[in-house]
Amino acid sequence: MVDKVNLSNPRLYYKLDPGEPGLANSAPASMSVLRVAGQELANYLAFKREAEREGGFIIGGGIHLDLRKRGSFLAAVAGRTQVWIYAPGRTTKQGTPNEENQGLQVQDGISKNDVSEKIRSLYRELQQTVDPAEREKIEREILLLQMALNALIAGLKIPGFLVGILLDQVA
Repeated sequence: MVDKVNLSNPRLYYKLDPGEPGLANSAPASMSVLRVAGQELANYLAFKREAEREGGFIIGGGIHLDLRKRGSFLAAVAGRTQVWIYAPGRTTKQGTPNEENQGLQVQDGISKNDVSEKIRSLYRELQQTVDPAEREKIEREILLLQMALNALIAGLKIPGFLVGILLDQVA
């Protein structure tokens, strides 16, 4: 004899952020992941179109869903799309060009040239090292500095002291 399974599938009601395009349709808990993921994918594509209009591209980000148990289902109760757009030549709020080839921009005293030079010196050191543990350490340091350099290029506001710590740490 098979016991009757009692499933609870409540209806979830969503609100869009102010100014966000889309429809604030409700969905049953069983379909909520599809509903929220679809809305967030539409937001991601809108960000991608915006970047392309400005002559740039998306360099990072993602879609995040807030999953909670609702009734008998694991449901998406909210979603968030976050992207970092890099557009060469785009002006910042101060009206200065958002450089790509100007190695002179300094953020909190750290220039991209400093970080690039340190990466080049680490690559030279990596070529001369034969110890596998030392090679792994240098590769890790290069990766950290490349992430810091990408953040500087993208114009992300990271404190200069963090990049300085990286530069000092790998020195």
